[in-house]
Order: sequence, then C-alpha cells, then structure tokens
Amino acid sequence: MQISIRRLSADVPMPEYKTVGACAFDIAVIEEKTLLPGERALLNTGLVVAVPPGYVLLLCSRSSGAKKGIRLANSVGVIDQDYCGPNDELKVALHNFGHEPYTVQKGERITQGVIVPVARGTFVEQTELANQNRGGFGTTG
Repeated sequence: MQISIRRLSADVPMPEYKTVGACAFDIAVIEEKTLLPGERALLNTGLVVAVPPGYVLLLCSRSSGAKKGIRLANSVGVIDQDYCGPNDELKVALHNFGHEPYTVQKGERITQGVIVPVARGTFVEQTELANQNRGGFGTTG
C-alpha cells in the first residue's frame, strides 16, 4: 500500500518502519520543547498524510515514552482519511507524566503510526437490544 505524504520542509524526517516486522512506523517532531512535570504541549511533525480511503491512521505512544515519562495526551490520535488538506499537519499532543522536566528534541521519534482498515456501520434504533443484562461495567472480572 502506498501512503502519500507531503513534507512541509525538506528537513522533516520521513516516517519509517524501523524493522521488517514492525507494524507501526515512527514519526518525529520538528521542534524542541521542554515539558515540565504535568505539562501538555502540541508539537509539529511537518507532515501531511493522505490516509487511503477505507483506512484510518492511528497515532500511538512509543514504548520508549514510558521510560522518558511522556505519552500522548489524547491516548490515541485518530487521523481521518479526509484530514489531508494543504495545512492539515499531523500534530502530536504530548503529556509529561514524569516527575522531572523532559526536553523533546527536534527530530526525536516521539510517536508511531498504524494504518488500520475501518468498517463503517449504519445506525438503526431499536427498542430492545438483548434478552438479558450482563451485569454492568467490569462484570467479566
């Protein structure tokens, strides 16, 4: 599958799969920013990505973020297939959950992207959905 991208400047790192078996590709940021403990910030990637029809791009935290005390502030970023206009740059919302300031370096691989197929449903309202209740939130242990 080919993924069309636009780099907003020549020094923006290309996204890349780091190993043959990698399911996600790394995405870097193009600016340096120090986040204080508890602080959140929105960082630029310099990339516009055209997600193919029928797919979604999920931005996920890299496992190295746990060591660094940073994670995506919104848990998982959902990039729709129609978010690819000239100014629709991928941005990464980061949160420093650690106890020390953390400086994100320009060019640091800070998130990873996964291209996933999407099924769209049609919503049909019903008066009843099941014959019995399961017992509520968290009932399977």
